Amino acid sequence: MFELGKSYTREEIHAVVGGNKHSYLPRKKGKVVAACLRPDLNPDAPNVILCNSCPPERTAGEQLARQGGAIPVFLKQTTSSWAYQGMFRVLSSETHPDACAPHAARSAWTAGQIKQVLKLEKQVQF
Repeated sequence: MFELGKSYTREEIHAVVGGNKHSYLPRKKGKVVAACLRPDLNPDAPNVILCNSCPPERTAGEQLARQGGAIPVFLKQTTSSWAYQGMFRVLSSETHPDACAPHAARSAWTAGQIKQVLKLEKQVQF
């Protein structure tokens, strides 16, 4: 599928997993199929995903929190380069503003923009 540490374009990621090429949590058939994260908006990525208040993205975060299984996670390097970090699954989800605020303070988001914090765990690949 993807090679750890190798960079991919959003088009290449889309060709493998599908979903919206512009969403940071692209979905296909109602499931989140990947996470494509910007380090300035997700400073603890790939271990933490900050979900904003935009309705489609908020819905995707809620879906990821409950769907189970692992998804490929990518970190943005340049405009067209996303480095594969591995397969991750959600460990926990926090929506209380007190849990979201410290993460927002370290990102380009404001405290009011973050509505959910997803904590992830890397899956061992053989």
